[in-house]
Amino acid sequence: MQSRFLIPTLITSALILSACVSPQQAEEQIAVADSEAGFNIQENQWSTPFWERLRQDPAQASQQASNNAQASYAPPSGVLRTSVAVTGLSATRFRDLASAAADYQLHLVPRAELAEAIDSTPACSDTTSTACADALALYPGARFVVTVQGNSDVTVTDAASGAQWPTTQLEGGDLNNELLELIRDRNQIAPWAMRAFRGDDGRLYLSAGRANGLETNMELTVHEAGTLVRAPNGQPIAWRPGDAVGKVRIGDLFGSNLATLLPVEGTQPGADHQLILDR
Repeated sequence: MQSRFLIPTLITSALILSACVSPQQAEEQIAVADSEAGFNIQENQWSTPFWERLRQDPAQASQQASNNAQASYAPPSGVLRTSVAVTGLSATRFRDLASAAADYQLHLVPRAELAEAIDSTPACSDTTSTACADALALYPGARFVVTVQGNSDVTVTDAASGAQWPTTQLEGGDLNNELLELIRDRNQIAPWAMRAFRGDDGRLYLSAGRANGLETNMELTVHEAGTLVRAPNGQPIAWRPGDAVGKVRIGDLFGSNLATLLPVEGTQPGADHQLILDR
């Protein structure tokens, strides 16, 4: 009978001496150790006292969560996501749209980054213009510019093909998924294509990276401007890339949306060239 009371007493004493905690804290720690939460701790963590794990540094926990999110942000190997600039949505709806975009092989240009680019680009006083699409294709790397007005009227401009579709009115009950389906359909007109720019350090950059599925040493073919094909009613139906004139490969990746480009052969890309990933 005595031993039943002796063991908790010894544990309490050890906790007080080793962790410099109060008797009340020690009793709470014993309760945690005996609880289901204590047994759910992974086996490879037992080398660290559980009271230290439970008091994890908030900054460290936040960094770990960020690392986990970054690791899961990139698409599976071989999958490419097309970058899309979407304007005219509330912050809440934009956030929901960005979360669902990966399921459609799309990546939304971050809201703050896009707003800054639009504010510093005179051509984007009208975000539905092809001039604005051309500018945003260089940086922050939007293949499509999508302008939403009145919550459901959508205009889509494709910087790769130069196609612009008439304003479409969303009608479904789930406007976000309907919008993503519309962009995905427009995306079928041409292969994944991007434009390069030269930074003020003289190096070539691409406003795409891990978030799009790019990896170091991937090769892209440099194409001259392509040709947009229209149906008899004027509707854009296809895009043919121009002649291949060179090759580049992905160098360093910075964050999730930026990469350096290294010349491999032929013509180095200018603002009017399209870069298409070799398959």
